[in-house]
Amino acid sequence: AAQQTAEKPGLVYNPLFIYGQVGLGKTHLMQAIGNHIMQQHPEKVVTYLPTSKFLDEVIESIKKNKLHDLINKLDNVDVLMLDDVQFLAWKKQTQEELYNIFNILYEAGKQIILSGDRPPKELTELEPRLQSRFEWGITVDIGEPDYETRLAIIQEKSRAREFLLPSEVAEFIAENVTTNVREIEWI
Repeated sequence: AAQQTAEKPGLVYNPLFIYGQVGLGKTHLMQAIGNHIMQQHPEKVVTYLPTSKFLDEVIESIKKNKLHDLINKLDNVDVLMLDDVQFLAWKKQTQEELYNIFNILYEAGKQIILSGDRPPKELTELEPRLQSRFEWGITVDIGEPDYETRLAIIQEKSRAREFLLPSEVAEFIAENVTTNVREIEWI
């Protein structure tokens, strides 16, 4: 789904909603999609925003009575990536603005990529109409990596650092660090 979205932004899987627990690579995957789109389509405007930054921008725009400027800025985006949408919980005004921005972008055929810690239907703190919009495209679960994937990550990180890691040690780590790719990379 990520590859198809990167190859044909706005044409397939719109929106693309990626979810999973912390440390499994959602942000990394989103940024890889954005980087690929920028390389293949340099004319496209790609914007990545952590939800915390989006919240700050909406609040600042409201305070300065320049919400229209923010909406116009985001209206010119070809690909909007919003990371960790669960942080929109209970932020009614920001959810309202995202709903409007979402509709504008979607109707214009622009790509929307979202991430969260759980699927849209479980984001019960969000307005139902926003949850519904998030489910329009495809929802993808980034699960915990299997043993072979963990082992491959460890071996590749070791090679990249030009560090000779005995196979028994790599296997021990792959067996015991099972839930968070970030923990594997830090080793």
